[in-house]
Amino acid sequence: MIRKSRTSVFIRYALSYIAVVLLLFCSITGYLYVRLSGEAREEIIDNQINRLSRIASQHESYISAMLNTAEEIGLSPDIEFFRYNEEPWKAYDLQLQMVPYTTTASTFCDQVYLYFFGDDMIYSSSSSMTLSLFARMMRYEFIPMENLVSRIASTDRMTILPAQQVSSTLVDSSRVVTFLVPLGSAPGSGKGILLFLIKDSVYQSLFADAIDDRVNTYIYQGDDLLSSSEKLSLPRDRVEASQDAPSRLFRWENQDWTQVTFSGRNWGLTYTAVLRNADINSSIMQQLFSILAILPVFVFLSLLLALWMARRHAKPIRAITGMLSRETDETPRDELQQISSGISRLTTRNQELSSRLERALPLQRHDFVFRFVKGRFETRQEAVAAGQAVGLEIDRPVYAVILCSGSAGNDHPFDLSLPPFNRLSGYSGAGVELVALKANLYLVFSDDPKVLTGMAETLRCECAAGGERCITSISALHTDFTEAPSAYLEAAAAYENRFVMGSQKVLCYGDISPDLEEILPQARKITTSISQALTLGSREVLDVRISDLLHFLKNTSMSPFAFRMIYSEVIRSLVHTHTAALSGQGSVQETYNIFTLTSCQSIDDLDELLRRLCDRLITGESASGEKVPDEEDEISQVVRYMEEHFSDPEISITALADSLELSTTRFSLSFKEKAGMSPLEYLTLLRVEHAKELLESSDLTIRDISTQVGYYDSGSFIRRFKQVTGETPLQYRRGRNPKKENGIPDRDASVPTEE
Repeated sequence: MIRKSRTSVFIRYALSYIAVVLLLFCSITGYLYVRLSGEAREEIIDNQINRLSRIASQHESYISAMLNTAEEIGLSPDIEFFRYNEEPWKAYDLQLQMVPYTTTASTFCDQVYLYFFGDDMIYSSSSSMTLSLFARMMRYEFIPMENLVSRIASTDRMTILPAQQVSSTLVDSSRVVTFLVPLGSAPGSGKGILLFLIKDSVYQSLFADAIDDRVNTYIYQGDDLLSSSEKLSLPRDRVEASQDAPSRLFRWENQDWTQVTFSGRNWGLTYTAVLRNADINSSIMQQLFSILAILPVFVFLSLLLALWMARRHAKPIRAITGMLSRETDETPRDELQQISSGISRLTTRNQELSSRLERALPLQRHDFVFRFVKGRFETRQEAVAAGQAVGLEIDRPVYAVILCSGSAGNDHPFDLSLPPFNRLSGYSGAGVELVALKANLYLVFSDDPKVLTGMAETLRCECAAGGERCITSISALHTDFTEAPSAYLEAAAAYENRFVMGSQKVLCYGDISPDLEEILPQARKITTSISQALTLGSREVLDVRISDLLHFLKNTSMSPFAFRMIYSEVIRSLVHTHTAALSGQGSVQETYNIFTLTSCQSIDDLDELLRRLCDRLITGESASGEKVPDEEDEISQVVRYMEEHFSDPEISITALADSLELSTTRFSLSFKEKAGMSPLEYLTLLRVEHAKELLESSDLTIRDISTQVGYYDSGSFIRRFKQVTGETPLQYRRGRNPKKENGIPDRDASVPTEE
């Protein structure tokens, strides 16, 4: 009962003190809100008045500049009234006189026109035309042509035509505010008028200085709206063009609004801003929150004080400590006992969760091994982190892949952390079952290469412990994690040689590895040409390149392992180079992974796999095209030009760059970004492709073919051809068309073959 009493006292005092603190906080907040809301509202209105004052000052400076220009032209002795029909040569002089005035007004005015009363012509600094023609060409949205002519011909004081859409061939079609300003210093001087056409965008730039976009701004002359910037949805008839007070409140569609008005100095201009009261209140609340930012610290300290005082009354810490330190089967009688029971239940649940995670660990390791062998980790750091997540320390110098046939009665892989494997030290690894091979795959990492061979021997002995035949193979030792697919192929190649090498020892890849040093470079050249064909998006060129690879491999004496290694290198290179083409087309694993490769039993199977992948890549690249800027469109035109004129020996990269008004460096970079190769490489590829067709289908000499594809020097042609294909033209012709071999050499005898 004492414990229950102490708990009740603690809760009672704590809640009382917290209630006092919250009440004090609410009182301070309410007082500040009432005090600051009025001041903040006045400040917002003053800011809008100052903003409208700046707009008025700038706008009226424009008007003053226009009046000064009209006065200067009216008083200028160089600009005198004349009739075009009587003195047409003066029109040219007048245009020249208009140039400086047009230049002065160009900072805010799009066009300036001069009209003399008593004449039917209107002039600018660049043209002259009849007033009726001007009215027809200047199609105002709300002013008919006849009314426009009448206004211009009868204006005797400054008149402003409000902003409206003007569709004209004289100026860009846009909203325009038009000022009609009489010439001379006194109204009604009768000499003529100036027309100033100001785009509405000039006014929008005046309004753009608003800190907050949630405000409508209007400029009125009397009751006529000259221009506006309307960010809020509000009918214009709800805005009063003029008002006595600087601000007024009104209501529309269940919302309160505030209108702020500033009167200009002259010409009856009024500047108005309209804001929603909800936005004003939001601004007030932001200011209030910035001021109240210190109060949470005060509340926090007050809560600490309240808890400290409550603790002094009930001593709850002693009660909590006592309950957590001993076990009891009693039914909880107060809150502290409930907390204790909750902690106990959470501890039990955490233990159950840990147990479930431990049971799921083998499945996670199974997934990690497959992902590692398939080469799914782009960086070593990513692989190390994934290994640590499943309890494997793989950040070790060397690793190897081990394949081991399953033992009778137990086809599942061994746990390498258990005896007898843990007699070895400095390693980490896990195994998975390969149903297709009827074998288990083990991925082992170690600090010592000897541990890897010892692990393979231990696995072989353990599987053969029952007197059964056990096949065990091991790959070469690797350090680079990206070579994991190759390591698997090596182990699989050694495993496939079990019928020759027997099962009395571990089958090592080093005992059967073929010499690929001479074959892989040639295959890589063909891989590069396949990648170029994919970049160009040409299915015909791509088909020829794949056929070249197939022809090359069929003419070499290699084991199925060698074929798989070469195709693995080719496919990995293509996937790495063109992986962006597969975005949105599904995962590349649907088309290819290392286990798919090992299931291919012939060159034709490998060829079909490569063609499926290339078809997927070229389809992805054609489907992922986006709208390109003008520079890339021009590059496309250059590509088509090169395809049509590649046989021209005079074609040069400098000339192509000059045609686009680009530097040679910039042109080469833009071209390579689009085509995946430099302009010279692309031109060479086009010429070599055409040369191949001629070598296969004609009896032309090498010299004649080099001339037809754009080379003056047959030696340069032979070097370029061999650089791309790996063969000289004569070797290519003999390999593709051996029946013509007897008739060609004599005709090409004088040409260097570089064989």
